[in-house]
Amino acid sequence: MTAPQPAPGWYPDPSDPKKRIYWDGNAWSGPAQADNPDNRKKTAVAIGVCVLVVVGLVMSMQSVSLMTGSGPVWTGVAVVAAGTAVAFFLRAATWVRVLAALVLVLALANGFYIEDQMNKKREELTHIFDR
Repeated sequence: MTAPQPAPGWYPDPSDPKKRIYWDGNAWSGPAQADNPDNRKKTAVAIGVCVLVVVGLVMSMQSVSLMTGSGPVWTGVAVVAAGTAVAFFLRAATWVRVLAALVLVLALANGFYIEDQMNKKREELTHIFDR
């Protein structure tokens, strides 16, 4: 009589109980994965930071007018900055921190560009009405 095969799934690696290997029902396959809650935390932080900085970047690229001002743009920049701070404080993976910092630079550059364009339009309107 043969022993029943285990159900497909992840099982402790006999060579290293801190890692897990996958049994597909016929054979062991896949690289061993660390059974570590820190991996899940790092993944969650990476996903959260990426979502936060992308949302902030989109917010920072909203259209503005002289009537509404550039407040929404700077709110977006603040959201990107918050995401970048979270990436550094929670020690996200290096690529996440680099990505967040680059998106922050892009959002800041966009915010300053929009402010510059709005100032030029204000000066243009001032000269029109000063005549």
